[in-house]
Amino acid sequence: MGETKIVKTSCAVCGACCEIDAYVEDGKLVSVEGAKNTPMQEGGMCAKGVAAAQFEYNPERILYPMKRIGEKGEGKFARISWDEAYDMIAENLLKVRREYGPEATVFYVGYPKWFRPAMLRFANLYGSPNFCTESSTCFQAAALAWKSIYGNRICGPDLNNTKTLLIWSSNLYHSKTTTSGSYQALKKRGVKIIDVDPRHTVTAHDADLHLQLIPGTDGALALSMAQVIIEEDLYDHDFVENYVFGFEEYREYVQKFPPEKAEKITGVPADKIRRAARLYAGNGPASLMFSASPIVHHINGVQNYRAVFSLIALTGNYDVEGGNRTQPGPFSPANEFGKVKRYDGKEAIGQKDFPAWFDLPCQEAQCTRLADYILEEDPYPIKAVFSAGMNHRMWPKPGHLLEALKKLDFYVNTDMFWSDASTVADLVLPACTSYEREEVQTKPGGRFFFSNRVVEPLGEAKNDIEIIMEVMKRMGLEDEVLAKGYDAYMQYILEPSGLTLEELKAHPEGMKGKNLYPPAVKTYEREPFHTPSGKVEIRSLVLERYKDTHGYSGLPVYQDFWEIAGVDQKQYPLILNTGSRKPQFFHSRVYRMPWLAGIEAEPMVEIHPEDGKKYGIEDGAKVRVVSPAGEMTGAAAYHVGGKPGVVYIYHGSPHGDANELIGKDYLDPISGFPGFKSYFCRMERV
Repeated sequence: MGETKIVKTSCAVCGACCEIDAYVEDGKLVSVEGAKNTPMQEGGMCAKGVAAAQFEYNPERILYPMKRIGEKGEGKFARISWDEAYDMIAENLLKVRREYGPEATVFYVGYPKWFRPAMLRFANLYGSPNFCTESSTCFQAAALAWKSIYGNRICGPDLNNTKTLLIWSSNLYHSKTTTSGSYQALKKRGVKIIDVDPRHTVTAHDADLHLQLIPGTDGALALSMAQVIIEEDLYDHDFVENYVFGFEEYREYVQKFPPEKAEKITGVPADKIRRAARLYAGNGPASLMFSASPIVHHINGVQNYRAVFSLIALTGNYDVEGGNRTQPGPFSPANEFGKVKRYDGKEAIGQKDFPAWFDLPCQEAQCTRLADYILEEDPYPIKAVFSAGMNHRMWPKPGHLLEALKKLDFYVNTDMFWSDASTVADLVLPACTSYEREEVQTKPGGRFFFSNRVVEPLGEAKNDIEIIMEVMKRMGLEDEVLAKGYDAYMQYILEPSGLTLEELKAHPEGMKGKNLYPPAVKTYEREPFHTPSGKVEIRSLVLERYKDTHGYSGLPVYQDFWEIAGVDQKQYPLILNTGSRKPQFFHSRVYRMPWLAGIEAEPMVEIHPEDGKKYGIEDGAKVRVVSPAGEMTGAAAYHVGGKPGVVYIYHGSPHGDANELIGKDYLDPISGFPGFKSYFCRMERV
């Protein structure tokens, strides 16, 4: 056995990019552990990260450029050189642009996310408005809801100074494992914690008050809390009178949701709603911790989140110490997106269906209906997709997208592993893992970190940005930043911080930026909100533009998803919830890792024991789940954490994908997000 060395790097199995110490022997990664003395981490690692060696040396790794030689979907590929691959891409993309226009090509980034700005630069130079990412089903709807109220500046919770923390559907122990120590520190400091979650999680167990609501009823709960706060005169009169637009209409609307009525809708006892409202409004400063997707994975998701976010303004906890405030950091944003905007020279896909997505704005097109846009050629023909990390299982009815991808004239996918989405491609390219490349990363509080290469790339795998740079070069497209090479690009990202790339490389523990804006509060006193009214818009003027054409309401109205869908509740009496976090899974990526996949041999259909008895299904029995969109089988697993009447299934399993049960048109009308967490089903014992 050779000498063991420790390399400072980061894990990118999920999007958290936690800093780690990688142990290398004879040029091979053998193990990892969480970096110690690192802000927000304290040395911990999640189950996904610990399986790093199985991730790096997985037999499903793509090692060489592979060209399709059989029918699409047949899985027959032949190895080609990188030169052949680059020329093939350039020839096909230039042909599509020449014959159909640049909008006929979609540029897509799935996981990992780190190279999105480079792909956006490529799409812009090509002339396509159709730069898309997996955020068409993750985070952007939450951002849209926030921007509709406060403008562009999203404010996170000031945990260091808060007295009350309202966590809304974020299970820290599963989704932000490395922050669990910070969560425990809040408890020790005496911070009061309210946790809103349909399941009794570990996070909920440690909270002072758990509001266990029925999935999809978040808006009714938030509106009821607002009703109590207003009724009992607990709201911040000064902030509301000076900085809030639409308060009178909002005050009138929330009177429809007294706690007794909200209890019938949400399943949360009226007395708990009152206690939560009084605690959040009365024990300030209070902050709200929200998550990327759970609330917006409902067909009433954007308005539900708008109701939740409105509580911050109502209580005057916006941009104050201990509330939700602007975080200190470098002059540049957390990534390079602040310097480059999506090309909007022509209507993008999704723009006609979801106009507020583009008005508020997002920096990408909305591609949840990508399969329909390809198959129906509406608003125009889509003939090519240039993608990296395409995972069709991120869509509802993923098989529908897979069939659409087969219809393209040209489809190339760059990825680390062979997947179904790669099997239907014309060309597949091998990407480096985070252990095989270098990266500059921005961290909270204006800190920067250089993620080192740990091992040499397997096969002929390449850095995604270097692939994009070379493709652009072959096509005769020159971006002033990317054309200078990868090291120059990393330096470009660092420039606003005042650091140099060499400085950062010389400090493996990371460095604070030299140019930081100081912590500030009440920034709204010096500049208006970036909204049409210049104020906090509890009644959104942007959404009201589409009242007649799309039926949007400016107020955060609550609508029952059963009523919207019009589903026969006798035929489908149960709520189907897909994708709730599990500590060992991340979408479909890690099912190929034995340590993690072996925990569940088949899809687990989690049900409350009361439902098991009601439908004659024992714990562990084979069960069929049937929805209006499809059916699948799995193993019933009794779980007392959820409410009776709700079925939980994680998505992405190759043995049965729960997202195949979700109707492709079951979408939030504002964001286009699928209702992954409140669809309809019934169960049958097999």
